[in-house]
Amino acid sequence: MMAASPSLPRPEPLTASWQRSREHGLRPDEALNDTALAPGELTDRIAANNRLLAFSRPMIEGLYRQIGSPSSTVLLADRQGMILSALGHTDFLDRASRVALRPGVDWSEAAMGTNAIGTALHSGTVVSVQGDEHYLARNRILTCVATPILAPTGGMLGILDVSSDARENLTHAEALLRTTAELIEHRLLETLDDGFLTLHFHTRRDALADPLHALVVFDESGRLVASNRKARAMLGLDAKHPATTCDACFATPWGTLVEWAAQTPDAPFPLYDLKGRTLIARANLRTRRRRNEGTRSTSVQREDSRLGAIGLGDERIAHIVETLRMNATTKVPLLIEGEMGTGKAHLVRAFHEDHKPAADAPLIGIDCSALPDGAAAEAEIERARAQAANGILFLVEIDALPTTLQARLFDAVDGTRLIGAARRPLAELRNEGRLDLRGFDAAGGQVLSLPPLRERSDFDALVCQFVREAAGGRPIYVCPDALTLLHRHRWPGNLRELRNQLRLMLALMGDEASQLCPEDIPPELFENAA
Repeated sequence: MMAASPSLPRPEPLTASWQRSREHGLRPDEALNDTALAPGELTDRIAANNRLLAFSRPMIEGLYRQIGSPSSTVLLADRQGMILSALGHTDFLDRASRVALRPGVDWSEAAMGTNAIGTALHSGTVVSVQGDEHYLARNRILTCVATPILAPTGGMLGILDVSSDARENLTHAEALLRTTAELIEHRLLETLDDGFLTLHFHTRRDALADPLHALVVFDESGRLVASNRKARAMLGLDAKHPATTCDACFATPWGTLVEWAAQTPDAPFPLYDLKGRTLIARANLRTRRRRNEGTRSTSVQREDSRLGAIGLGDERIAHIVETLRMNATTKVPLLIEGEMGTGKAHLVRAFHEDHKPAADAPLIGIDCSALPDGAAAEAEIERARAQAANGILFLVEIDALPTTLQARLFDAVDGTRLIGAARRPLAELRNEGRLDLRGFDAAGGQVLSLPPLRERSDFDALVCQFVREAAGGRPIYVCPDALTLLHRHRWPGNLRELRNQLRLMLALMGDEASQLCPEDIPPELFENAA
């Protein structure tokens, strides 16, 4: 068995990576497992990272020219370590493919041991792995450097890697790689289809012309929705969860920033932070971008995901989104409980859009309360199950079905995922004998509980999001007093009622209005609530 070379000391991060590689059950002399994604699966993976690929392509081409070596390749991997694209000279790409260094192959540490892509993915930092520092002996023909590409909203989008022949000198590649990753992040943030106000800032005035200055985006309430790594470093924000507010970052009041952005957009002004520093800043109000602007695809952008857009800061919603993502590759049945209007159907549509196994995988919905009784109901369900083959069958008001049918629903194993929904708590329905979920429990089903709007901690963010949707591209500032007033309503219709009321308010305000104020909220909203 071939082992590591004990005479070659490894940096501590790589020593830790070797230990993780052993814990994954890998051996240094592991035979090549050239298992790659099927073409259709790779196509879906590429579609899921469409924005990342589209905006990184010109930067990657520039990086490859700067590296200037025919024995190198520039690789882009997703946040799981799956290689999405490779750019390099044909001869070296052919050699790299012999160790499965090509699109469609998983280069996480669990699959390939210590390597630049997998180890950067684990550490979240720039990683260089040279020759014999690779855990798997077959990969020691390579020298690789990789860096994370950070998401505008926090966490990691993917990995950018330069791989070369082990005899090549890549000492100059690390700085080029880091700069390229930051340029990609900057472009992704600038084109983000979200936010109300963009703030550019730096300690020096001349640096505002540099594409790597600090950049943040706030929503109408002053909540941070996106930032680049320079801004996170200057403000001391967590790279994984950079959630904060304008007032928690700057001594300059939020209202003052809005005035600067509205009256003198992009004009430099002094910005005071909470550390006593005087920064130089530019601010402007954002106009809502078309969903596909700046890309070569006409499909819905999925890199930030429909599910991700649902999570605006409420911990329970974040847990639901994470549960759905964890179960995306299984056919585990799901049940969603939540009051009318809490977004059950919207959640299912987002889940289907993000994680459907194929482009034509169907989503079929049935209102069970409208089905006939007895055998006819079962026949309708079976017909719908056939239509939803390899997709999702969504059963609304599942408690309206006969309990004998409920008990058998989850017995079939046919590649179709069943998702049921109920307006009342499932525990209550079970206690009343209106729900028989023995088959659901036996199949390892997961229950998701959508909270009512009145209990959600992201109410302000939801208001701002719905106002943006209704404004049709106009920047509308939601006054803090208006948010306070909206909090007084109980919102029995939940998200649906909030969205409809805000649409009505904006329609009555007229096309010239730029602020939603307390006087724009109809008094009868609170009379009806009482």
